[in-house]
Amino acid sequence: MRLRHSAILTNTCLALWALTGCSAPPSDSAPAAEQAETHVRTAADHNVLPSELLADRLLTADDLGPGYAARPAATATSTDASVEGCPQLEQLGSTADNPYAMFPNQGKRDFTGPGGTQLTEELYSAPPKDLAAAAGRIMTAMGACPSYQLVTATTVAEVRTQTVAVPRLGDEQWGQVLTVAAGGRRTIVQQTVIRAGAVLLVGSGSPAEVTVHAQTALAKATAR
Repeated sequence: MRLRHSAILTNTCLALWALTGCSAPPSDSAPAAEQAETHVRTAADHNVLPSELLADRLLTADDLGPGYAARPAATATSTDASVEGCPQLEQLGSTADNPYAMFPNQGKRDFTGPGGTQLTEELYSAPPKDLAAAAGRIMTAMGACPSYQLVTATTVAEVRTQTVAVPRLGDEQWGQVLTVAAGGRRTIVQQTVIRAGAVLLVGSGSPAEVTVHAQTALAKATAR
């Protein structure tokens, strides 16, 4: 089953980027911001935030501290991949290229940290029940198989998954660690997903980076 710009590929490609130079999928932030310009908030929006506000609430290199720098948005136009050995992920890929892309209100920023560590922060906003349903479906699919293969045009990666506990922040939390092996090398990516009301925070990257900065990211994302 082919996957294009999926949440699976985005997060696993952080690991492949470190191992083989895999290009991460381009951010969907620009088109989302364009849509947000014409969005008129109403009481029925459940405190949904438009993309321009989400962009203001993303972490910056200054928030993270010395040694961090924002990484330019990827420009790759083709990052097709196929999942083998996990029907649940194949089904997720067939229903939507990126399940989170259903939400027009979103923002994303990539960072390189000390020693070349990687960190990506994504913010989405939608009515709480919609965010909860989507995040639960995505994380259930990602954790359904203990291992699978992710095949791109240049790389076959062995991926092992482990569900992990994350800080009890916000209203709901999900956590997963991916161990990705390709070309005789191995790296680890953690994904922490936190929903706080109408805001969904997705942090991906080196486990230490994601763990240390999750609370700061959530505080900034939900600041009144």
